[in-house]
Formats: sequence, C-alpha cells, structure tokens
Amino acid sequence: MKDWKVIISKLSGGGKAGEAWARISELLAAKGVTYSESFTEYKYHAIELTKEALREGYRKILTLGGDGAIHEILNGVMTQTEVPTQDVTIAMIPVGSGNDWPRYHRIPLNDLDKAVDIIVADKEMYQDVVKVETINNGNPYTRYMVNIGGLGFDAQVCHLFEASKKKGKSGDAQYYKCLMQGFLWYKCPDFKIKVDGEPFFEGPALSVALGNGRYCGGGMMETPNAVIDDGLLDLTVVKKFPKIKFLFSVKRLFKGTILEMKEVVATRAKQTIEIEASPASFMEVDGEPVGCSPAKCTLIPAAVKVVTNL
Repeated sequence: MKDWKVIISKLSGGGKAGEAWARISELLAAKGVTYSESFTEYKYHAIELTKEALREGYRKILTLGGDGAIHEILNGVMTQTEVPTQDVTIAMIPVGSGNDWPRYHRIPLNDLDKAVDIIVADKEMYQDVVKVETINNGNPYTRYMVNIGGLGFDAQVCHLFEASKKKGKSGDAQYYKCLMQGFLWYKCPDFKIKVDGEPFFEGPALSVALGNGRYCGGGMMETPNAVIDDGLLDLTVVKKFPKIKFLFSVKRLFKGTILEMKEVVATRAKQTIEIEASPASFMEVDGEPVGCSPAKCTLIPAAVKVVTNL
C-alpha cells in the first residue's frame, strides 16, 4: 500500500498546481514517499476522489492546491462512512491563489522543497472542524469548514466572484472588480445571532465572521485570536458604520487589531452559533459560497488529523 493519495487540483491558482506537480513528484520520490496521484477535472471532484481513496484503503490524503482544494478534501473525509474521520490525515502543499489554511499551519507558500520536507516529517495534530448548515436554492445544505466562514459583505463578494467564474471571468482583476461592486452596493442586513443558545447580537452588521482558523483573504485576520484545536469557535461581528471609515480600517485586518474597534464585538462558542438575517445574507465557507442564512454552525472538536509545521 502506498503512503499517500495525492490529489492535484487543476483549478487551483490558474493551473499552477498541475505545473508544480512535476517538481513535487520528484521531491516526494527522492525522499522515499510512495503515493498514487489523481487529478481533479471539475469543481468538487476532489470530494469524490477523497471518498474513493478512503474506500481503496488510503488514510493519508495530500492535496496540491489552495483553500478551496483543502475544503473539498475535508468535505470528502467528513461525509464518507468508510472510517472514523479521526483516522484520516489530510495535508496540503499550497499552490493556489488562496492559501490561508496553510498560512496558519506555517506551511511555506513559495518554497516547494520546504513544503515537501514538512509532509515528509509527518508532524500531525488533531484539528477542530465546523459543520455549517444553510439554505441553498431553497433546500437545506450542509458543508464542513476547515478554516473561516462568514456572512455579510465578504460573503456577498464571494458570491459575486463565483458567479463571474461561471461566466469564465476570474483572476485577481476580476476579484477586485467584484470587491468594489460588492462594497458600493452592499446594504447591511439585520442580524440575530445566538451563541450556545443564548442571544449575543441583534442589529445591522457589515460582516459576521466565524473562525476555526485565523487567516482569510490573503492574510487578513477577522478572527485574530482563533486557535484551530482549542475546542472553541470564534465569532467577530462588525456592526454597521460608514463605508468610508471601513476603507481606512482595512489595515487593521492585516495587523490583527480589528477587535480594538468600538464597532466590533466578539465572542467564542463552545458548541453552536446560529445566525438569522433580514433580508437573508449570503454565506461563504473557506472562500466557497454555501447558500444563505439562516445558518447553524456546530463545532466538532478534534475531528481530523492534519500535517502541520506548528
């Protein structure tokens, strides 16, 4: 039996994963790592490939891609019935456009040699996972979150960008176009949020972020104190305030000082966070659109093993 099933995401980073595979396969072979590889052919294909690998007897899944790729691997693990999820190890070599999950785990973003060394070292830890239940196209919908999700302004941008990609428009320039479009036209819904069954926030909000991890959007920290294995789910609510002031506050997201603003409230949940919005708000999980509110987010402590450099 080979050590790893390697799943290469053709969609990640505009094709960077496929291009990097030649070098990475050489590095793995040189270090005595045995593997078999599979390439994704379409969105969410990695979920199917992960389930197939577990049926074949693999218990270690390595993906080449970005945050969307590790999101799919996790959802394959969490929705299969072959083995307990705690028996599965997932890992990532970051070659996507969004690499915030490996940023937390200190996996180098621009050094394939060092990233492979970390895979070979095989230092593992158990990580919490979040079950997210929403409404998608009028039907109940469930996804599992490995890093960060949210509702409000950032989820609106995510939705706009996903719609653009379906029309064949992607890349950084298109993302920033969606960002500006979302910013100019976004109207704050009225949110009602319960934490572990108790009312926490009610009122208009610009953004509602739920953090299992700490980083999103290329290094921003909406949940700067989140710890990925502490058995807690961090919540940050940015209340409605003038958009021009928001523009001058963006630097706080990269510095990790967003919680110091008077317009921001934050807490942590031990079990669940329930969110309603009027009108309904889009929601994203690990940068992927997952429908809209109402949403129920349930923490699953120590749900899966991950390779880390912490």
